[in-house]
Amino acid sequence: MGSITFLPQIRLMLLSKSGDGLDFVMLSFADFATALVFSFVCEIRLDISNWLELLITNLQIFIIHCLARYYRGELTKMKITISLKILYVTCLVASPLYLLQVLMNFLLPLMIIERSDAILKHYKNKSTGQLSGATLALQWVQLLGRVFTSYHSRADVMFQVGGFLSFLFASVVFLQYLRYRPKLDIKSE
Repeated sequence: MGSITFLPQIRLMLLSKSGDGLDFVMLSFADFATALVFSFVCEIRLDISNWLELLITNLQIFIIHCLARYYRGELTKMKITISLKILYVTCLVASPLYLLQVLMNFLLPLMIIERSDAILKHYKNKSTGQLSGATLALQWVQLLGRVFTSYHSRADVMFQVGGFLSFLFASVVFLQYLRYRPKLDIKSE
């Protein structure tokens, strides 16, 4: 499911030709995290389904990031984003496994800080910006499945904690979306 999670967001952006309201800190963190996890999964030689899903997810997040910059007229920042992505991926490819493991240890605290910040911004603005409800729903279902399978497969405790926190934060953002989404103005004749 992860391979299609962000397609509704990309579709929404292409149709509206807008990236307004998207959080660039969240996009940068998601891009950083999925690229790092992808490199780690490749390095420890997990099967193709694991790394292929991460690669597709990372590409979708990167496309969203670039589209948001493009539609906001931030072409210089978009070029910098692309350059930094190329540099980052090159460094990840050249990194030994122990360095990737060290970097992975920082993902959980960074996720907590980033997601808490996004939730507070949504609360203060009484809006989730241009987030796609379908994307949020798909993420919620995907993370619920990850929590369920990691618990039943007796995965590492830190993996279970990270999965549960991701699910918790995704639940809050999805509920915020439901609360703050614009109301449809339906006129009866």
